[in-house]
Amino acid sequence: MNPFESFRLMSPFGMRIDPINKVPKFHRGIDLVTTSSSGQLYAFVAGEVIHAKEGLKGSGFGDYGIVVAIKDDKGYLHCYAHLSMAMVQVGDKLLRGDKVGLQGSTGKSTGAHLHYEIRKACAPSFGYTDTEIGVVEPTKYLQDYYAKVGLSKVDIKDANAIIEKYLKPAWGAAKTPEEKKEIGRLADELRVASGQAKQNG
Repeated sequence: MNPFESFRLMSPFGMRIDPINKVPKFHRGIDLVTTSSSGQLYAFVAGEVIHAKEGLKGSGFGDYGIVVAIKDDKGYLHCYAHLSMAMVQVGDKLLRGDKVGLQGSTGKSTGAHLHYEIRKACAPSFGYTDTEIGVVEPTKYLQDYYAKVGLSKVDIKDANAIIEKYLKPAWGAAKTPEEKKEIGRLADELRVASGQAKQNG
C-alpha cells in the first residue's frame, strides 16, 4: 500500500542537494504535492494536535513555515510543514482522513508543497534533532503503522459503488440533518478505508 498515492513525490527521504543552499544535506522527511485542486491536506494517522501555527526560530520548527504537528498513539510526531493555513487547533483530536490544513509555501521553501516528517519524539523542541537519528522514513512507518492497527482495506471501486448505489440515495431520502450527517460519516469511513480523503468535514 502506498500511503502517498494521491500525491506527486517531489523529494524523497535521505541525502539530497539542498534546493536552496545547493549543498548535500540530509532531507528529514519527504516533499509531496497534492493532486487535489483545493490543496487540502488530511491526517495520515489519528492523533492529538500539539502544534498548529508558524514555526518560530529555535522551536524545532524554524524555517518550516506554518506547521501542524500531530502526536500519534505511539508517541511519534507527524509534522505537516510549509502550509498556507492550519485548519486545526492545539488540543484537537483527529482521526485519519480529517482535514489538517492547506498546502503552501511558507517558511524556507521554493514552491507550494507539503513537507511531511515523522519524528521519534515530541519533546524537547518538538523532537527536533540535528541529525537524522530523530526521524523515520515516512512511507515505511505508515505502511507498518497501518498493518499493525489492522485498518480495513477496501477496493476504491467497491467503496465508491456502495456510496453511489446505497448511501447517496439514502442521503437524499433522509428526513433530518442528523440522518444526513450519519450517512455522510459512513460514506467517509468507506473512503478512508479505501485510501481516499473524507468529503464531509
